[in-house]
Amino acid sequence: MRESQHNGPEPRLGITFTEHENGTISWHQPVADQFVDPRGRFATGGLAVLVDSGLGAENHRRRPDGMWTVTTELRIDLLGRPRAGTSGLGVRTDHLGGDGHCLTTRGDVVDDDGGVVAAGLVKSMAFSVGIDPDEYDDEPPWPSALVPGTLAEVLCLTFDERADGPGGSRAVEAVIAPEPALANPLGNLHGGVFAAVAEIAGAALFPHEREVSSSSLDVRYIRQIPLVAPVIVRAEIVHDGRSWGIAQVTTRDDRGRACAVASVTVYGRR
Repeated sequence: MRESQHNGPEPRLGITFTEHENGTISWHQPVADQFVDPRGRFATGGLAVLVDSGLGAENHRRRPDGMWTVTTELRIDLLGRPRAGTSGLGVRTDHLGGDGHCLTTRGDVVDDDGGVVAAGLVKSMAFSVGIDPDEYDDEPPWPSALVPGTLAEVLCLTFDERADGPGGSRAVEAVIAPEPALANPLGNLHGGVFAAVAEIAGAALFPHEREVSSSSLDVRYIRQIPLVAPVIVRAEIVHDGRSWGIAQVTTRDDRGRACAVASVTVYGRR
């Protein structure tokens, strides 16, 4: 078998997959520092590439012949941190179906004992592109190339916290360096990477002393996110209450058009 040429964010995060004789695919992601955000918090965003790839692959396998799929919606609900001693996470998938144009798969992120850590959903849209989609179906499983460091370090992030939101409220801007290993096969920013960065930036808006019991991430992808220059992801507060907080996170292209929008909800009292 030829060696895999894939050099995307999945191997960078240590995410691998195995194809089984019955046609199913299992996914694995090690539990390491890539789940830790700059403030030392367990980051739900660390699950985003795993969910996007694992659930998105189920949609992609069922696409019409000659078509490519892109994620248009992604949702992750964190139910609890992985249990102490968990070495890796996997994905259980449940393909819900589609109309031949839009396909939807839901699933669970599970620890190595089968305990559910998070629930996810990915909706994909099929369309024609200027590449042979079947060529990528023949790509053999890639080896792990886990990059050491926190999630921000692995995703090549820098942060700027400021008070220039509406009415002088707090805002956070995260800047993603144009690292080719963060791209999808079409050369744009991988949707799971944007989701991960959106969750980190959104959560950074809220007081560090907030005891987080759960969190949710809801993303809509509007158009491709070019990766030819640094990508700016901006988070602003929608609600900052005693028991929960909500942030809106957006990235725009060089014409000012929104490329992706996310809502980040953090539960937990201060």
